[in-house]
Amino acid sequence: MGTDEPLRRSRTAEPLGGVSPADIREQLERILGHPEFHATEKMKAFLRFVVEETLEGRKHRIKGYTIATKVFGRGDDFDAGQDPIVSIQAGRLRRALERYYLVAGGRDPVHVDIPKGRYIPRFKAQLTAAPADDLRSTIPHDQPRLLTGPTLAVVPLEDLSPDPEQQFLTLGLTNELVTELNRFQDIVVMPCDSPADTLQTQSPTAEQPRVPAARFILRGTVRTDPATFRVSMQLTDAADGHQLWAEAYTHPLEAGRFIATQEDIARSVVAAIASEYGIIARRLAAESRRKPPAELDTYEAMLRYYTHQITPSPESAQACLAALRRSAEREPDYGPVWSALATLHCQMYSFDAPGSENALETAQEYARKGVSLEPGSQLGRMILAYASHLADDPDVFAQESETALALNPNSPYTVGAIGYFHVMRGSFERGLPLLERAMAVNPCHPNWFHAGRVIHLISRRSYEEALAELEKHDPFFAFWLPVVRASILGNLGRLDEARTHLYQVREQKPDFASRARELFRRSLKVDSIIDDLIRGLCAAGLPV
Repeated sequence: MGTDEPLRRSRTAEPLGGVSPADIREQLERILGHPEFHATEKMKAFLRFVVEETLEGRKHRIKGYTIATKVFGRGDDFDAGQDPIVSIQAGRLRRALERYYLVAGGRDPVHVDIPKGRYIPRFKAQLTAAPADDLRSTIPHDQPRLLTGPTLAVVPLEDLSPDPEQQFLTLGLTNELVTELNRFQDIVVMPCDSPADTLQTQSPTAEQPRVPAARFILRGTVRTDPATFRVSMQLTDAADGHQLWAEAYTHPLEAGRFIATQEDIARSVVAAIASEYGIIARRLAAESRRKPPAELDTYEAMLRYYTHQITPSPESAQACLAALRRSAEREPDYGPVWSALATLHCQMYSFDAPGSENALETAQEYARKGVSLEPGSQLGRMILAYASHLADDPDVFAQESETALALNPNSPYTVGAIGYFHVMRGSFERGLPLLERAMAVNPCHPNWFHAGRVIHLISRRSYEEALAELEKHDPFFAFWLPVVRASILGNLGRLDEARTHLYQVREQKPDFASRARELFRRSLKVDSIIDDLIRGLCAAGLPV
């Protein structure tokens, strides 16, 4: 192959990808000085540190502890389990590098990235087409280029206000949207800070700025008058041009609440589109349902996992388990897959699924592995809290649940799940507000969130309300629904109705009567509520 022939491939060689240290240092300076490398000074220092340590032959020193102390100024007592700053910043740095190479560095001679699960950088000689061929023209407008997970372009909001002095509100809201979206680690956010230089999914017009070649595009407009701040938002799937979602938000225009109003709107938008059960996840999950587990990539397997959490069943659990196991074989260093597998084993233990021997021990092992591989993963921290709750380890549960909330306090799924765990531990004052907040911001929350309300109502002996709330709950294993119904009806003295449900219990779980307290206590850690449930079953005629 001649040296002047355009090349469109990348090659990799050890130990520095076939690239000289001088070329790597030149590329490092190119990245750090480019306006399209959207990174804070600390993130830039992070990148410089790990590159220089690698070039100096000190890869063995590139550990979370070293980065925390040398780059982020942490003390000698730094503990990654208590302070996930390195893993969080590593995730942001990976996204910044991905964005840089997508919108600006496609023709650079050296590609630099930091693989997931480690902090040691990787270098590749990037042999690209001749400069006359613009990289942007090689990406078809009808075929969005995807990175790891779905890509979302955030177009600067359009200011339609008559008063130009109010434009700072529009800019502030755009920035707040990007900030909130970046909390969700599965989505690659591509801000359009410089529309003239970005890739495009369609031909620009005077009214339509160019946007990155992302799968999803978020646009909006802002209008203000002397009394009102009104925002209209739309989400479009660039693959087919369909508008997936639109919403309008109206708030009073109060000088003292400008920032709070921007935060409220951004949280509402992001919860609707980017959360684990938001519009984007549901769109992609629907596409992945047509594939057998063996054909799912890792992100699609995770989507199947989230879908299973909304409508759990033994059948969906088996399909999800198969997909995740294959992903763990393909990408054993990807922490969220192990965390998702831990969830399934937690559920097997909680609901006494067939073959659940040693399920809790396996769940704890996988949950710890998920966190060790990805300390900054909110999912990982939340699942370790879940496994610790089931194992009745209150100290680890308290630590991990608070860490998970701190990583993204606006994730409806995580907030609701942790609220549910607190309720099941009898901590209603902590758990119920979290649960209610999660259910309020996301109408597509998992139905099992309602179980938290049911337990709280039973604790107050508000049995009629608990019975009504129970109708909204969709249990993982069918036998739990007639168990709780029979207990509530027994406590209400409606014994004929209760016996109907007891018949279902005996059919679906023949050994329940002999194991009732043990099975209740796997998830519910409040003995007084368990006593109440058993009292209702005894009144109904079940010899517990």
